[in-house]
Amino acid sequence: MPKFTTIIAGGGASGALLATRLLRKSANAHVVIVEPREHLGRGMAYSTSHQEHLLNVPAGRMSAFAEDPEHFVNFLRTRFGDRYDAASFVPRPLYGDYLESIVRETTAFAGARFQYERSTILAAAVEKSAVRAICEDGRVLTGDMLVIATGNASPAPWVRAHADVLSGERFFASAWDERALIPDDPQDDVLLLGTGLTAVDAVIGLRSNGHRGTIWMVSRRGLLPHEHRLFDTPPEHNPEATSLHDLLGVVRSVAGRPRAWRAALDNLRPRTNVLWQALSVNDQRRFVRHVMPYWNAHRHRMAPEVARIVAGEISSGGLRMLAGRTGTFVQTPHGIVVPIRVRGQDRTLELEVGRVINCSGPAHDFRQLENPLIGNLLEQGIMQPLQTGIGVDIAPNGALRDGAGTDSQRFYAIGPVRYGTLIETTAMPEIRAQAADLAATLASRFDSARSEVLQ
Repeated sequence: MPKFTTIIAGGGASGALLATRLLRKSANAHVVIVEPREHLGRGMAYSTSHQEHLLNVPAGRMSAFAEDPEHFVNFLRTRFGDRYDAASFVPRPLYGDYLESIVRETTAFAGARFQYERSTILAAAVEKSAVRAICEDGRVLTGDMLVIATGNASPAPWVRAHADVLSGERFFASAWDERALIPDDPQDDVLLLGTGLTAVDAVIGLRSNGHRGTIWMVSRRGLLPHEHRLFDTPPEHNPEATSLHDLLGVVRSVAGRPRAWRAALDNLRPRTNVLWQALSVNDQRRFVRHVMPYWNAHRHRMAPEVARIVAGEISSGGLRMLAGRTGTFVQTPHGIVVPIRVRGQDRTLELEVGRVINCSGPAHDFRQLENPLIGNLLEQGIMQPLQTGIGVDIAPNGALRDGAGTDSQRFYAIGPVRYGTLIETTAMPEIRAQAADLAATLASRFDSARSEVLQ
């Protein structure tokens, strides 16, 4: 019986769960995961070593398999007894352990059908009825399909800084640079660019590493993520909500009642992608420009324990929040001077800090990503940027679409790479569903390929 090979570029949660689903779905499937990290399944999110970095969703909602909702909770019970339950916000490294355990089970089940190559794919193309993927170490892999599962992108390059700042030892382009959260002087002030969950992670990591100086956060609106609460009063039913504009009206109507809006937003989640796709391009642009920061602050929340830590830091003065726009950074003998035009005030504050860390979140304009594979596929026209300026055009089944709107028969995407076409695509409920659906799609392609050549 013929063997069909799927190459997966990226071995974080998205890639690992797709491999698991596909290998169990089809006995003819052969999967090659290409991932630069040592451990499959963890990706960037779950590779942290800080036990203080918690999941921002309770364990009961984090099963990797929708048909087995207690899968993760049972994993925790087996390892830790009664320490955690479905309502626990557990350390992210433990979730990385969980995903790694799934990879080990898949490896044992699939044997030689599952291959891991520790590298990065730089380019790919269709040649002689096959996908050829060129790796960073020079190896060339051949398969029938290629799935992009590279996860969240790095932050966009920060342009408002002199070249000597960007190339110096005091500016860090990402909070996930292993050196970023270990200041040379623990008393130095630190500036975090961004006030979302990445910045919150940076605060936790800095303090965990012994940093004692003042931490500044700045973003245009100065919005912190809200806190998760498990027992909020259910929202009033709103059957008339049929668009994202309606949704925002619903959220505004309950925002003044803090025990209601969270559930209102969560109950809408199964329909959010449909509502997003129903908007015109102009409305999507307006949403991204004017509403997205508020959406993110309400939608992507902190675990309660993390929220208490952040509140304590603010109360003590250890963490100081600013809303405003930064000017051009300047290097000095003692640090970096950052001018900040404070929102709503006719003044510019000049901060001098020991280091600056870019915590602005993943970049979504794929034309600017420092991802060689995505750049290569864009150059070939296999990927097509969306008119909104965020993400690329991807079919409902995960297939990449070219400029003519034609679905690829060879190239697919899963997880955060679908952001733009989807607005909900980074959390486990969406990733596990995509993994199951895409595995079924690819297995079906394998079956049809027995009687015809893939085109």
